[in-house]
Amino acid sequence: MFIKPYEEAKMTLGLRALVRRLIPNHPSLDQMKRELLQAEAGEYGEKFIMKQLEKLTFTKNFQVLHNITFQHSYSLQLDVVVITQYEVIIIESKNIRGEVELKNRPRQMIRTLETGEQRVFHHPEVQLEEYVYNLKGFFKQHHTEVPVNGIIVFPFNNARINYEDGLFPVLMGRELTSFLQQRPMKPKTIDYQYISALLVQHNKPYEGFPLSRYFGIEVDAIQTGVICPKCECGQMHWVKMKWTCSSCHYSSKKAHLSALQDYGMLINKKITNAQAQHFLQLNNRHTIKRMLMASCYRDSGLKRSRDYQIFL
Repeated sequence: MFIKPYEEAKMTLGLRALVRRLIPNHPSLDQMKRELLQAEAGEYGEKFIMKQLEKLTFTKNFQVLHNITFQHSYSLQLDVVVITQYEVIIIESKNIRGEVELKNRPRQMIRTLETGEQRVFHHPEVQLEEYVYNLKGFFKQHHTEVPVNGIIVFPFNNARINYEDGLFPVLMGRELTSFLQQRPMKPKTIDYQYISALLVQHNKPYEGFPLSRYFGIEVDAIQTGVICPKCECGQMHWVKMKWTCSSCHYSSKKAHLSALQDYGMLINKKITNAQAQHFLQLNNRHTIKRMLMASCYRDSGLKRSRDYQIFL
């Protein structure tokens, strides 16, 4: 049962908005594009793993959670968690292409592309070992003893793995379900529903918003306006009670909603009427007020300088 199904991380949505709105000649643009590509590759791998887990037939008594973040000693983000009657399994996804060597002494992951270019990464085993240790501590803190194990999964066959035996199994994506189905049953069972509910209850997704502050980017470098959701390049203008794209002529009454989301992720979760007029490029405070009241939570403040909270 999928208690927390796949959902694209808000950080990925924020990076996509930042790349879309950062001025073309900004010195951080190339770095932000690389950050986005890396985030999207991770999302793609995790989505594939969740799809594979839909095939599980070994028992009805299991639960799957995607992208769980909890606080123990510090914030920890788990890609995928499978909870069975006997154990909790953390799945660490690594969507990486090329020839991959997992070395033990020292523990490193070395990726070599066809061009000969090499790059050294942290060994996923080190991270997973830390996750297992801290998740056990989290359960102990809540007076629950639970066996916790881990698996490293390379979702796709675009990676050739050279692996020295380590603490955790290393699998390709399509091996995952058969591996889980063959896990030995144990005499002692755990309350998997309670464990699942505990993780969901303490899930506190890390956002890093606003990204302008997170990456040290000046707000003036973020382009304003309502971007057309269809052609993704044209600016939209509010004409006759709807937004119309100046490029492809697509029209919508709610195109401002995504622009407000961009503002919340990139600049500030709170916005005033004057700030919304500037960002949406719509010089009509009455229309802006109706838009904000319909889509945001009204916060404290005087009538003319009232803050509105953007829901992300």
